[in-house]
Amino acid sequence: MTNADMNELARLIAGEVLRRLKPEQAAPCVMVLAPRDCELAEHVRGLVGDGNSYFFLGEDLLGCEPCRYVLPVLSCAAMAELAAGGASDEAAKAVLGHLLRGHRVEVLEYEYQAFAGTASHALLSVYEGHAATLAGYGLVAFQAERPDTVRCREMLVTEKVVESFAGASTLLVPATAVVTPLAVDAASSLGLTIHNSL
Repeated sequence: MTNADMNELARLIAGEVLRRLKPEQAAPCVMVLAPRDCELAEHVRGLVGDGNSYFFLGEDLLGCEPCRYVLPVLSCAAMAELAAGGASDEAAKAVLGHLLRGHRVEVLEYEYQAFAGTASHALLSVYEGHAATLAGYGLVAFQAERPDTVRCREMLVTEKVVESFAGASTLLVPATAVVTPLAVDAASSLGLTIHNSL
């Protein structure tokens, strides 16, 4: 056995020993506030990510404490009811219970937004008001988590380009990219640092 083979064997053994000594960490738990449905489960998993354990309304959490609460669809009726502090269906009652416990609940889809092209301005304003009220309670629109550092291949970095990376802390752009003054201002207001380094 060569020296390189011995080193590789020692590395593999040490890695296995460390893996066995390190306690298993459970995947983060996400509570979906709707009955389990295969299509819904895949949709939520696609948005929130694969590295989580998913539980649905009525399921035993198996001792897991959810780190996120997700409501797939907020109907117009449930939205109006929740904004007034009430709930009648099972999902709305679960949402209200989590809000009362101080949990943040993320909504994937607001039903009223599907009618933005047909409903009167006055009616849309009512639902936008409900959305603002509910945001004050902790019921907010879902936003996918963004990595801390993101890459942009644009050669002209504008304010709009920078705003599309909101949520990240560092934006890497090509070394020869032109960054507009408005882009610099937008980055500053978003807490985003721009690095010319690609």
